[in-house]
Amino acid sequence: MDIVRNSYDIIKKNGQEAVTVVVIKLKTGAQQALPDKYRTIEDFYEDINTYEEIIFAYNGQKYVVTYYDHILSVMQYNAAATEQHYPSPQAFAENFTLDGTSFQDLVTKISVLVR
Repeated sequence: MDIVRNSYDIIKKNGQEAVTVVVIKLKTGAQQALPDKYRTIEDFYEDINTYEEIIFAYNGQKYVVTYYDHILSVMQYNAAATEQHYPSPQAFAENFTLDGTSFQDLVTKISVLVR
């Protein structure tokens, strides 16, 4: 079984919230056999519901998408201040944009780094 999990800890530093993200990755042969591109938006929906976390790259920038407890969170990798929340993967795909283009229109162009 593939194990790709994130641990989020919110701590207070000097009165401000700080997020610590720890990524633990274990790749098996099955994980390595998965393609690094999505063919359709439905492939993305299946992955986010299965793995709960996806790290992808687009135009030289990495992004982290997590889906837990009916909240989808997206942020630039290691940039907690960029975090945005959506009520569902569908709302994310329709409303999150990169370079003025919705995620659902970019999904076949992103590079999937970690599931």
